[in-house]
Amino acid sequence: MEALQISQDTIVKKIEELPSLPTIVYELSRAINDPMSSTKQIEAIMSNDVSMTTKVLKLANSAYYAIPGGVTNLARAIAYIGFDTINQLVLSSSIIEALEVKGPSAFDVNEFWKHSIGVAIASETIAKRIHHPAPSDLFTCGLVHDMGKIAILLTDAQYLTDLSRWAIEKNMTLDEAERELKTLRHTHVGMLLAEKWLLPKQIQAVIKYHHQKDPRQRGGLTDDQNKFVDIVLLANLLIHALKFGNSGHKKILGAPQELMSRLTIDPQKDFKPLLKEIKVSLDRAQDFIKLIGGSKQ
Repeated sequence: MEALQISQDTIVKKIEELPSLPTIVYELSRAINDPMSSTKQIEAIMSNDVSMTTKVLKLANSAYYAIPGGVTNLARAIAYIGFDTINQLVLSSSIIEALEVKGPSAFDVNEFWKHSIGVAIASETIAKRIHHPAPSDLFTCGLVHDMGKIAILLTDAQYLTDLSRWAIEKNMTLDEAERELKTLRHTHVGMLLAEKWLLPKQIQAVIKYHHQKDPRQRGGLTDDQNKFVDIVLLANLLIHALKFGNSGHKKILGAPQELMSRLTIDPQKDFKPLLKEIKVSLDRAQDFIKLIGGSKQ
């Protein structure tokens, strides 16, 4: 299958041509990681990007956050959903905008982002259920876990479309198809882009290892980074099982017992309630998904 190969040099060149993330992403991240920052300082940074502020307020007013009476200004939004969630919404929205696919595509971009946002919501839901200290960070990790696929699409749309069709015909995941064909993997491409954008280490870990079920094969990640990978890995499996969106294949894989154990999720007692909670979150997030995903439908 020589046709289903893509040059790393071509990918690297195309990634270099992709836009950088807006400065607000880095300014906001620095401010939010500074314990001395105030709501006024966050508002001052956001005031430099009116369109982003408007989008964040629309997202905050979605049913997903269910803020009583809604919000009309950032101060109130911050009071209800917090600095970190505001930061993650800005980062997530900026990444989706930077990866905009212009014009028609045989690879369904809307379904791809629906899947990715589903993984983001499931990751955040799992994180809350196991009392992870940073559930909104898990949202972003889930959202961008597959961004290497869009980077490939922007480089060679026909290649990704053909690879996806081949994976579906062979009843493989896209990751399995890449390994079978010994072609460039979307996890590697995603890492190249994450490094270009200076994304946090936990996001880079998730992008690189979200198909690696064995922590011993993840290149010496910290315990915290491994937890991020485990949560998104499980979220990805569950969203595929729920057939929520589509990221380029139709094969459904089960959740390994070892993965569930590491996340202290009892398959007998906890699994069904967790799945129900994820479904409720997805239902509540329909308007949120359209807003953040920039659906053209």
